[in-house]
Amino acid sequence: MKTHPILAAGTISILACALHADMVYFENNNAIEDMRFYDPNFGNTIIGQSLDITRGAYEQPELGETPVGSIFFMHLNDLGGEFIWLGTGSVTRTVESTESVLIPVPELPDGATFFGPQDFSDGDAVGADANFIDGWRLIHGYNTLTGSPGVFTVDEFFTIGVEFERDGGLHYGFAEFEVGYQITETNVELTILPVRWGYNDVSGEAAVVIPAPAGSLALIGLGALVTRRRR
Repeated sequence: MKTHPILAAGTISILACALHADMVYFENNNAIEDMRFYDPNFGNTIIGQSLDITRGAYEQPELGETPVGSIFFMHLNDLGGEFIWLGTGSVTRTVESTESVLIPVPELPDGATFFGPQDFSDGDAVGADANFIDGWRLIHGYNTLTGSPGVFTVDEFFTIGVEFERDGGLHYGFAEFEVGYQITETNVELTILPVRWGYNDVSGEAAVVIPAPAGSLALIGLGALVTRRRR
């Protein structure tokens, strides 16, 4: 797994679309390397990376920082096996799926019930009516009972819904990731790559999962991009 210290490079897309006028949108185009997981196993906290959906790729938090509007991934080993969890920064929540996934564990070989993040599609709205839950969302579980590569609660590409508090108001956003894995003789190595993310800069209004731009709809550049309507 790549362990670069910061989310370094990225591109940002300008969308000329009035329907998404209040959205602030960023795109990676695979310029950002795989995210480094937090790993508190063995009594030591290994500092990982978070993705702040309010910032572009060049402005991401330093290692170990989890500010408002940020999301990150935690790798944990326990008697049940190895697990990857989605976590959040300060005053930030994610949408939990209403469909459970069964993952075999030694205590329950037929499968324990876990809930991953809800997967949003292009054009979906992420707002106050979504199933926002405090705590962790399971992404992946792997042990001797699951077989390789283990059990995922997400697809190869998955888009999560995010809620965060800023300046006394609630804001809504989304982040899309690509997940991959490589099976070795002794382990399953998991990688998670940010693809695109954004949020609605108007407090209380739903965010729209903006489709990835194509051709002339996108103006690729570097730096901070805002596609929004000033009020």
